Amino acid sequence: MLKKIKAIITGAVIIASLTVTAGAQQDFTFLSPDGQTVSMSSLRGKVAVVLFGGIKDPQCRDEIKALQSLAERYQGKDVGIYWISVNTPAEASNEQLGSACGPTGSIVVLRDNNRAAFKRFSGKVQQLPTVVVLNQQGEPQGQPRGGFNPNSDFVNDLAAIIDSLLKK
Repeated sequence: MLKKIKAIITGAVIIASLTVTAGAQQDFTFLSPDGQTVSMSSLRGKVAVVLFGGIKDPQCRDEIKALQSLAERYQGKDVGIYWISVNTPAEASNEQLGSACGPTGSIVVLRDNNRAAFKRFSGKVQQLPTVVVLNQQGEPQGQPRGGFNPNSDFVNDLAAIIDSLLKK
C-alpha cells in the first residue's frame, strides 16, 4: 500500500513538472503595425534578439539605432531583430509604432498587447527596455538585460552572444 502511494505521488510530481515545463514553452502572439499576427514559435530556427520597449521611452531612438546596427551586421544570417512594444493600441496607434522611435529598416516591429511575453521574458526586473536573446529553440540565453546605456558596448555585447549561438 505504501509503495502504491509513493508511486502515485511520484507520478503526480512528474506530471506537475511536465506541466511547468510545457508552460515555459508557451507560445505568444504579437501583432505587427499592419495587422499581421506573428507567434513566438515562428521565431524558432534562428537566433532572435528581442527588445521590449515603449514609444515613450526617451532612449527609444538610440535603442532602434543599436538594433539596426545589429541587423546590418547579421544581414543574410539566421538572426532576427525585433522591437516589441508593450504599448496597448490605446497608448500608441499602429502608425505611432512604426515611426515614434525613428526608421526601423530591417527591424521587425511588433506589439505585445497584454504584455504576457514581456512579463515572461523580463524576469523579476520588468524594466523597459529589456533585451532578451533567444537561441534557435526559442530559449532565452542568459539573464534579460534591463535598461539601455548608449555609452555601453551594447551592440558588441549582444553580438558575442549571437556569434556563440550561430557556432552551435
